[in-house]
Amino acid sequence: MTVATAPGGVRVLHVNDAAFTAERLLAAARRHGENWTFYPRAVADPEWTGASGRARFIARGAAWAAGLARRAARVDLLHVHSGAMLKHTRVVPKRFVLHLHGTDIRTLQYDPAWRDAIRWGVRSAAAVLYSTPDLAEHVLPQRPDAQYFPVPVDLGALPDRQQMPARRIFFASRWEDVKGLQQQLAIARRLVVEAPAGTLVEGLDWGPGAGEARSAGVVLLPKMSHTEYLRALAGSAVVVGQSAGILSSSELEAIAMGVPVAVPLAPGFYPDAPPVGGGEAAWNDVDAVADAALWLLEAPTTGGPDWIRRTHDAELGYQKLAEMYPKLLSR
Repeated sequence: MTVATAPGGVRVLHVNDAAFTAERLLAAARRHGENWTFYPRAVADPEWTGASGRARFIARGAAWAAGLARRAARVDLLHVHSGAMLKHTRVVPKRFVLHLHGTDIRTLQYDPAWRDAIRWGVRSAAAVLYSTPDLAEHVLPQRPDAQYFPVPVDLGALPDRQQMPARRIFFASRWEDVKGLQQQLAIARRLVVEAPAGTLVEGLDWGPGAGEARSAGVVLLPKMSHTEYLRALAGSAVVVGQSAGILSSSELEAIAMGVPVAVPLAPGFYPDAPPVGGGEAAWNDVDAVADAALWLLEAPTTGGPDWIRRTHDAELGYQKLAEMYPKLLSR
């Protein structure tokens, strides 16, 4: 079978999105004239309650499945974002790429309610991608050819770094165990006490541990749009990343804007030396992360945008997919 490899030659439907990955990849694809499209997942209206609400959501789900089938018939390949979508997409007999983003493979695959669908998808996909290096141990035993696909960042879509950022240390993640909640709270307690006078220690009012963060002295901001969130990052003196050992979209966006980031990184996950404070030296050491944040207030790091351009630019992700898709169809 011969497949066209020129731009626009492979028709791909991206189903769902996670951490803006599909949005950024599709933006890059459009710049190259690719015939890639997007189909968001169906969501319930929060005002739909009770039996009538469930009935309306079932109807919406049925309409969504019918829409997926129509769209799938017009493309060569599906690119499914999140294993949680497999219960809905597996009924469409189409070759697909499975893109794993975190909780789906790290947590849901071990839940009996999700296990069969997710493991079927990992085995059956034409290719499997995973977005952060910590997921390798959950994916590779089942699919040794799965590929690490770094979270893409669209440098051109980010706001400019503020020339005079607020004297603010900003916790970028939600307050939840999967983000290293207890470590984050310990770091926050130190920063609230030791940051120079006039420094705000802020975070999001988001996650089951938000109340504990407030009690620790963190000023919590209401959940906001992604655009507003990026402005908050850009206007911070220092961003504290999650304590799960990885760089997710929030930390990467801050690095891309040139904002100093203090974050602990699990050894071996990032051999290309991200320009952050803390890093591997701060792994499992909350005091080292707090020390790094305080130091960055006075001596901010540089080189973040260049590092993102070399490692996480959405253009790199596009190029990888543009090379991969035709090969999958030729098998």
